[in-house]
Amino acid sequence: MAETASKRRGLPYVLAAVGVLCAIAIGALAYANERGTREVTSEVGAEQVGDGVHLEFGAQRIEAQRREVVTQLRVVPWGALATDQDQTIPAKNIVVELPLATTTRMELPAGDRIAVKEVRLPLSDGVISDYPFDRYTVQLLAEVTVDGADIPMSLSYTDYDPFYLSRVTEEQVDAGVAYAEIKVKRSRGTFILAWFQLLVMWLLSLSVLAGALYIVRHRLGLPWPALGWMAATLFALVGFRNAAPGTPPVGSLIDYCAFFWAEAIVAFSIALVTWKGVRVTG
Repeated sequence: MAETASKRRGLPYVLAAVGVLCAIAIGALAYANERGTREVTSEVGAEQVGDGVHLEFGAQRIEAQRREVVTQLRVVPWGALATDQDQTIPAKNIVVELPLATTTRMELPAGDRIAVKEVRLPLSDGVISDYPFDRYTVQLLAEVTVDGADIPMSLSYTDYDPFYLSRVTEEQVDAGVAYAEIKVKRSRGTFILAWFQLLVMWLLSLSVLAGALYIVRHRLGLPWPALGWMAATLFALVGFRNAAPGTPPVGSLIDYCAFFWAEAIVAFSIALVTWKGVRVTG
């Protein structure tokens, strides 16, 4: 009997350990699945055959509040247009024009090593206050000439910002001109965390309300530890909301769906307990 009772007492610990291991395994699988969607490169144009130029755009960060994408552009000549195996020194004068970017023109003289250039692309469509459901569009237009003549070209776009997913949805390539339309949205991890925050804000505020109703119903007066917990929750929710990835502005969808309500419920609970407590103790 003693051994059976001992085994029963140890069963919850075993189940807890198994539950933790299962949670870790599920989380690892979910991360592995999401990792496959990160740092994806989209190719626009034909393969590098013959003499031409390839433009490599790497999106370092997406600044939704400033409505722009900060990219690093690397110009790669190939074939007879490159003088070295590393493809960093052009054999002829190359001019890259980006009409839709902040840096609209790049001149690369023959014989000079090509440096990586920061290029900012504007975000169109989308409203950041729709967080975390905000969506944006990036239009990328590039024209390349060598000694004044159009040449074959292609470009690639890679998203390195872990808070967003960027994918090329439309593309068009002609002689010396390439166009790509890129759709931008929040990453899965950001989306999950935003929903988790929304749920936690509701749970915390309803917990405070339940405690306030219990105090009032049982006429417990002014229990200062409980009031301290409620007041701490009121201010903790502010910091918790501001920890949302991407720092959405005040008045976003997450505020109207959770934060404003949570703050109102907690404040009402504190006022209710105080008013009833004063009446009971007074």
